[in-house]
Amino acid sequence: MKIFFIALLSFCFVNCRQSDQNKSVGHLKSKTTYVANKSYVQIKDSIAVNRKRLSVKYPSFSSFNTKESIREISDYWVNTLSNDLYNKWQNTPWDFNGTTTEPNKGAIACGYFVTTILRDMDLKISRNKLAICPSSIMMKSLTPHQKIKNLSYLSYPEFEEALSVSGKGVYIIGLDFHTGFIINDGLENWFIHSNYIGRKGVMKEAVSKSSALRSSKTRWIISLTNDKDFLFRWLKA
Repeated sequence: MKIFFIALLSFCFVNCRQSDQNKSVGHLKSKTTYVANKSYVQIKDSIAVNRKRLSVKYPSFSSFNTKESIREISDYWVNTLSNDLYNKWQNTPWDFNGTTTEPNKGAIACGYFVTTILRDMDLKISRNKLAICPSSIMMKSLTPHQKIKNLSYLSYPEFEEALSVSGKGVYIIGLDFHTGFIINDGLENWFIHSNYIGRKGVMKEAVSKSSALRSSKTRWIISLTNDKDFLFRWLKA
């Protein structure tokens, strides 16, 4: 009888746990579907609301300047840029003269892709002016107090290692004739860009497999999310 009672309790525990897990999975699927079904305008509106919410949460530089708050905002940038915004822009065609402001309507050049994404992250910038600048000028404009890192001298494996060591965050990279975002999501390094090679357009590829990165002799990089001045300026835009 005692053995039967213990077995019955075990059975109930397992089934209850499986039920809770199923509910959790179902909730996750529902949330994912909801995000996927958002229009691009709704995503941009949501970003603006979240920026204002964070601005209220961190009203001063001193309240913002902690490891926890900077990590929170940095993670928000990583997740929003590499998922919500990118998923809408994926496969938008590349063109040298492409200036579209809407995903998959027209074409977009690499510089315009970078500045459009930044604008849609609710950053107050001159989208057109920065898009046609040399990438080094654009990067200096965005992070004037940060020294641009020149990683051109590194072998490609060393370059990949340097990105990993730099840590989770959003970066902008300037190549010979190209630019885009490097995203370190804490597990992998990704290159998000409007790819001119084969006119592939907007794509997200592992840094280890990117022909555009490998073929460039120039690799200049800045960090957006490790730059406290940049993040605080975004908060208070």
